[in-house]
Amino acid sequence: MSRFLLFFFVFFQLSVLAQNKEITVVLKDYETNLPVSDATITVLSTGQGLVSNEEGVFKLSLEKPSKIEIIHASYKKVTVNSSALKLQENIIYLDSNTKTLEEIIVTKNHPQEILKKLIENSSKRLTTPINLKIYMREFFKSNDKYSSFNDGLLNFYIHGKPGSIKADILVEQNRFYGLINDVVHESTLGYNLNDIISNYYDFKYLNKVQEAYSKKKYEYEIKTYPGNEDYYLMNIRPIPTIEEYLPDYFVVYDYKKNLIIEINSSVLTERYEFKGVTDFVVVKGKVFNSEFNATYKDDGKDYFLTKSKEEIGFIITNKKKAEERIEVKNYLVTTNHSSKPVPYDKEDVYRDKSLFNKRNSILTNYWEFDSGLTPTEEEKKIIEALAGRL
Repeated sequence: MSRFLLFFFVFFQLSVLAQNKEITVVLKDYETNLPVSDATITVLSTGQGLVSNEEGVFKLSLEKPSKIEIIHASYKKVTVNSSALKLQENIIYLDSNTKTLEEIIVTKNHPQEILKKLIENSSKRLTTPINLKIYMREFFKSNDKYSSFNDGLLNFYIHGKPGSIKADILVEQNRFYGLINDVVHESTLGYNLNDIISNYYDFKYLNKVQEAYSKKKYEYEIKTYPGNEDYYLMNIRPIPTIEEYLPDYFVVYDYKKNLIIEINSSVLTERYEFKGVTDFVVVKGKVFNSEFNATYKDDGKDYFLTKSKEEIGFIITNKKKAEERIEVKNYLVTTNHSSKPVPYDKEDVYRDKSLFNKRNSILTNYWEFDSGLTPTEEEKKIIEALAGRL
């Protein structure tokens, strides 16, 4: 184990050795009582990052009491003291911010020009070099059946300048279950570990809507953002009469700091019939799902990626001339970060495109409390089945 991996493993596993308090929280909508997924959670005393799963659940282990911040695009921000979370399962209700009316912002410059400046400034402001401790996982489906799963705790040492961002990857722990085929390898090159961080840090997913010709294809609108008075929301939608495979976008940004906070894009169902080309995944068949989300945070010191989610679903004709439905879900969660330099050995840098071919290395049950993204009960059953334990 390199000095870099030893440092991170010792530093982030100290809490496991201590008599920590394990906390389980379920986030629910105040009015509907339904679970709230994809909320961004931060332990303010340590900077630990987490995300609520599809059941609204997140789990954490704390050595000392701390305030916990909960943020979601559709809800009002909540801050709670961990000392108040004393039950075996603690429920926190979130109040929707959609009750507040949005106001359209009239700007002197075209919103696309504002977007360009946002991307330029955000690219410059993203902290580099920086070490991001990231939990990564991917689920694969073939013909509506889960065929493989992989996840791991990875350390990304991000360096370089805007336009030439690089990431050295060191794998701390990982596991892979199931089978993978050539179709998935060829069709999910957008999830190449060696490229994915540069895609996020150079905001390449927004390339399509900052080009001059995009004004002829997209409508741009800026509104107030109900969740934060310092934020604006930029909606970028394809013009209805344009018959192309074009995603809808919304970009949340801090208009005072001129920083991008969140990017979402998805393709409406009626546009799936057009050519199947997403931003980074070229698909020869028919697309039936395409979604992307990336969230960034400025904590007053560092500005960095906190989480991302990508989904792609498409139908192809395989080598046996039969139609095959392929679905891929990819998640990244930054659980800790540090801008302090940490030495590591270059020979330990992981250079493969994915974790498919890496031998399993499981030192702890990292997916429960260290991943920042607790698996749902359904996901646990899927993983157990792929591992051959069900």
